[in-house]
Amino acid sequence: MSMSRVRDYYGTDVATAPLEATVAELVDRMAQLAVGCVVVVDGGSRPVGIVTDRDITCRVIAKGADPATTVAGSIMSKPLVTASPTDPIETAVDRMRAAAVRRLPVVRDEQLSGLVAFDDLLVELAREVDELADAARREVEVARQRGRRERRREDLEESLAEVRRSFERAGRDAADFVRREFESISERLRRTPKT
Repeated sequence: MSMSRVRDYYGTDVATAPLEATVAELVDRMAQLAVGCVVVVDGGSRPVGIVTDRDITCRVIAKGADPATTVAGSIMSKPLVTASPTDPIETAVDRMRAAAVRRLPVVRDEQLSGLVAFDDLLVELAREVDELADAARREVEVARQRGRRERRREDLEESLAEVRRSFERAGRDAADFVRREFESISERLRRTPKT
């Protein structure tokens, strides 16, 4: 994870709206794109704030404000906490934690490049952990197989050594038997009278 960068995780389909967009327009935009936030941009398309579904609930609905007349610029969260595509992912997570936010707009050269969301990070990091776990399981299985092969080789070497010892014993026993038989025959020949 230490080499992972924000660019590996952020999405580029980001809902944006100008400062003067109404909350009703923001809600429509969120519903169309099935997202939980809109990045608010100024006249130069620079991101300046963010409006989340929670912001709408707490700052508009709970206060009885009119969604048709309340504008994004008046309810957006600011200053905007952002990340760069080249930031280490740990930096982005630290920024989210410090600002108590779950989404960071990704900005390059003062322009919006995308959005990294904590939930998306969790999914991606869980996938990476699964991949690492799979790799570890494969390594363990390879080690087990290697261990089995090594044990099998050791068992075969031990069996071969036992066979060699058996042959050596059998050879000694056969040699002893032949020697005894030879001595026995020789002894009988000596006792047998010559004719």
